[in-house]
Formats: sequence, C-alpha cells, structure tokens
Amino acid sequence: MKHSMRRRCTSFLLVLTLATAALTGCGSKTKGVDAVAVGKAMQKEATTFPKLKVITSQDKDADLNFTSLCDYKYDRVESFYYAYSKDGTAPEIAVISLKEASDAAGLMASLKDHVKNRKGTMQEYSPEQVEMVDNYILAHQGSAVTLVIGPQNAIVEKVFEKEVKGE
Repeated sequence: MKHSMRRRCTSFLLVLTLATAALTGCGSKTKGVDAVAVGKAMQKEATTFPKLKVITSQDKDADLNFTSLCDYKYDRVESFYYAYSKDGTAPEIAVISLKEASDAAGLMASLKDHVKNRKGTMQEYSPEQVEMVDNYILAHQGSAVTLVIGPQNAIVEKVFEKEVKGE
C-alpha cells in the first residue's frame, strides 16, 4: 500500500513539474518587436524635434548603417530604427529589437558609449545641445531597447512603452 501511494505521489509530482515547465516555457517566449513601426510611432509624437534622417534594418547595408548608432554585434539584432537630426543637433530616436532579451544589458552599455561620444561632439560643435544629451533616456522592455535624446524625450519614451507593452 505504501509503495503504491509513493508511486502515485511521485507520478503526480512528475506530471505537475512537466506541466509547470511547459506553461513557463510558453510564457517566457518573447515575440519580436517591430522596431521600425515603434520608431515611426515615437517620431510621430516628437513634434518639437527637428527634421530627422532615418535609417532602419529594412535599408540596404543595414548592418553597416547600424554602426553609425553603436558598436553592438549586429547579428544579435532583430530589427532597428534610428532617426537623428539632419541639422547636426542632438535629437535622436533609436529603437532596437534584439533576438534575445538577455542581450539588452550589452546593447545598453554600447548605447551609453554612443551617448558619451555624442556629448563630446556636442561640446565641441554645439555646446548649447549638451544639456539635452545629458538628459537622454535609455530604457528597455523585454527584447526592445530605446534611446531618446530630445526636447520631448519623456513623452516619446511613453510611446515606446505603449507600443512594446505586452511583449
């Protein structure tokens, strides 16, 4: 009797463990974020930004163009959107969707280096823009990362949060 009961308990625990693992596995999968669509929505809200030049993962030579944003490994990027000021001022909007959410910290470190370089450029050519660079926003949700430098960065970041929500 004890042996039969022990076998039933063990079987029940095994089934429960497998069911939990299956449900957890399904819940942890991330769907890719369309960085281009999110970036466009963010830029639409950036009404006080100057005219922006846009490069994306949909462009020819996207991997080469990505290096103008940062030195992160492009093979880990699912899609990206990068808009920067045509007139050489500080404003920028970047959205990067990664293949793996666990890569977000590495990408964010690379983007911080980009901000540091951007600040140096502004100090040399447009000192009045330095404060805007200093107030940048760098955030992520799941596998999506954004960098916003601009006069409405908090408003633009809210669009990112809304668009990526539910990833």
